[in-house]
Amino acid sequence: MNLAGMNITYKHFPFEHFLDSMSELGIGHIELWAGEPHLYVYRNVLGNLRQIRRQLKSREMQVVCYTPEQCVYPFNIAASDAHLRQKSVEYFIDNLYAALKLGTDMMLMTSGIGDFPVSREESWKYATDSIYQVSRVAEKEGVTLALEPLTRFESNLLIDVEGILRVMRDVNSPSLKGMIDTVAMQLAGETPEDYFTKLSELCHFHLIDGDGSSDAHLALDDGVLNWREYITTLQSRGYKGACTLEIMGSGYYQSPHEALKKSIRKIRDSEVYSS
Repeated sequence: MNLAGMNITYKHFPFEHFLDSMSELGIGHIELWAGEPHLYVYRNVLGNLRQIRRQLKSREMQVVCYTPEQCVYPFNIAASDAHLRQKSVEYFIDNLYAALKLGTDMMLMTSGIGDFPVSREESWKYATDSIYQVSRVAEKEGVTLALEPLTRFESNLLIDVEGILRVMRDVNSPSLKGMIDTVAMQLAGETPEDYFTKLSELCHFHLIDGDGSSDAHLALDDGVLNWREYITTLQSRGYKGACTLEIMGSGYYQSPHEALKKSIRKIRDSEVYSS
């Protein structure tokens, strides 16, 4: 299990500051959040990709997952507007190629959010049709699409492991695989064991604490989730993938290094962790 840092916690700092922080913390794997001001696929992407590649190489760091911003920008693969939906598909495909340029073969996707005036089934069809288009490119390029459930506060579509299974059935692509976000999982009343039991493979993992009632993504032990038990399940199931600390929120953005440092120390000091 490889611990990974994520630059979304450092979005109010230069990207190089994030990398320096990871080096100081002894973290050699990162999940790259592709959003402003660090890397946005429609702003000087070639120059930014070259710079990021050089920075990663100089620190011997590896991008384990590429995560385009998909909850803030005007892209939504489940939108009723056909033009917006197609532009959103193109956005993910462009990001897929950017991920390859950075040496990773995994990109994270969510279902988007359905427009409220239309039925959930109609929005579901829009989302799965969009994921189908991206997955065809992913298959050709050898990229795994890590399908992440959002919380019920973030989406009215894919919010649990049963949703992952349904999308995988609807899309029927070998490139599409399920992952865990511990906050979404807990809010759906699920455990890691549910995912390991129902999915043939788990490709990625977001380890964060939560308050048990909202979509807050907290540093470890700042909430009520039994994250130590989650790690025990991962180890007993032989999970070999990355484990990203996706810590977010205004309480962490001013001092992201300290938030990551404390969480990493808690993991490394816990009896259940072995690197």
